[in-house]
Amino acid sequence: MSTWNQQNLHKHMTVYSSDKQKLGHVANIYEDSFEVKKGFLFAHDSFIPYSAIKQIEQDDITLSMPADEATNRLWHKRPDYEDHLYDPVQLMYDRDHDVQDPFNSTSNDSNTGTQM
Repeated sequence: MSTWNQQNLHKHMTVYSSDKQKLGHVANIYEDSFEVKKGFLFAHDSFIPYSAIKQIEQDDITLSMPADEATNRLWHKRPDYEDHLYDPVQLMYDRDHDVQDPFNSTSNDSNTGTQM
């Protein structure tokens, strides 16, 4: 099994499922995943982990699963930024999408203090 990473991809590559259905194009490339914009099969932008890639051939990426399985995956959000502590873009994305911020000094368990 090959190990794929961000050096193997570039923007605008076409992404296919294992059953040869076109899922979309690579919009962005990250350390842990690549983004495919929503379209005909994906109802939302999807952040696909490199581990889901079966094959890369020229400008085509083939995933290791059929289209119905790929569309049912919860890939609509990149992983929590606790795994990406030094990625400022990820920090902003997660903060804007209600992902717990480990750098936030207020705790969800604490009712002390006043919110402004």
